[in-house]
This record gives sequence, structure tokens and C-alpha cells, in this order.
Amino acid sequence: MDMRTNDDGVSPVVGVMLMLAVTVMIAAIVSAAAGGLSESEKKAPSAILGVRFFSEKDYGSCAIPSMTIRHVSGNVLSTKDLQLVLYYRTPSGVIIRGNISGQNTVTGDDDWSVFTGGKYCGVLFISDENRFDTDALQDSAKGHASWFGNPSATFGPGDMLVTPARYCESADPHNPSMEYLFPQVNFKEDFKAGGTVSVRILHVPSGQLIYDRDVVIE
Repeated sequence: MDMRTNDDGVSPVVGVMLMLAVTVMIAAIVSAAAGGLSESEKKAPSAILGVRFFSEKDYGSCAIPSMTIRHVSGNVLSTKDLQLVLYYRTPSGVIIRGNISGQNTVTGDDDWSVFTGGKYCGVLFISDENRFDTDALQDSAKGHASWFGNPSATFGPGDMLVTPARYCESADPHNPSMEYLFPQVNFKEDFKAGGTVSVRILHVPSGQLIYDRDVVIE
């Protein structure tokens, strides 16, 4: 009798070896992908910051609400990479959310002699006229190197971000930047010393918070 054998099948040993090879290849691909992702992740800078709020700070010509952020130590921060988020509960229980990212501006008041309605200023700006040559007031909203969100506005140890409170006047005492950051707040009635503002500063490229605290209004 003519006996014929079928050599087309794969032996169990070869099959197991093929499965192991495929498993090793898949594991290598997954590991490489994970490594690539970890290398591409942005690392958040590290900095110690001090945030203060004032219900009525005396600036000589008037006493108005204001805010400051001081860079105490750590990495230099590019303000264009930062987002500031504020939460404030008024005495009546209304929660106000403020937010700023990028270069945003406010205008002055026509009752004022310097910071008029035709002048622009960053909502926050770095208070260093020697470094930035001129003051923060500009004739247009195109931008200024000291304004928060401007690519040139790098924020390092010793720097302070401020609102344009120094330019406000007693003819109509108010702070346009605080009105921008705390929309619909009645500052005379609802922004008193002892209140608390929750402050979060996000490093946008990394998605990580570099500041997250409750700050008591002074």
C-alpha cells in the first residue's frame, strides 16, 4: 500500500515558538510607544509664588481693590504658558469664576488724566519699568513686553505681576483689571477683607498646576 504523509501542518513546537515571537514583538512595540510618550510629555516648571488680594489698598491717589503675584524662587516662567483660574464666593453665596490665559487687556477711565479710556494695559503686567523700558500703558491693544501672556513676559525670581492699580485715580476709584478677573462682583459690598479666593495657576503645556491655594483677602 502506498502510504502518504501530510507535511503541510505546523508542529506544536513550531507553533508555540511563533506565538512567543509574536508576543515578544508586540511587547517591544508597546514598550517603545510608551517610552516615546513619556519622552514627549512636558515637565511642569517648579516655582514658589506668593499671591495677595487687597480689598482696599492705598495707592496714594485712591484706595482700590488689587492683586499681586510675586515670584519668590524657582524656575523662570513664561507667562504665555500660564493660565490663572480664580474662584470666589460672595457673602451672598454666589460663586464667581475668573480666568485669564494669553495676552488680555483692559482700558482706563475717561475721568482719569493718564489711564484714560483710550489707553490699554495688560490685565496683569510685570512691574519692572527698567527692564521693559517704558510703562505698561499703551495706545493700542496690540501688546507690550511686560503684559501677562506676551511671549516676552518671562516671570522670574524677584518679579511681581500686578494690576494697573497705580494708574487709577480718585475721580472714579475702581480697578478695571479686578473687574475683569472677578466679573459681576460689587467690590464695595462683596469683596471684603477676610474673604477667601481659591487660586489655581496652570502650566498649560504640561497640564499641571504650579500653584493651588486659598488666599485670604487683606
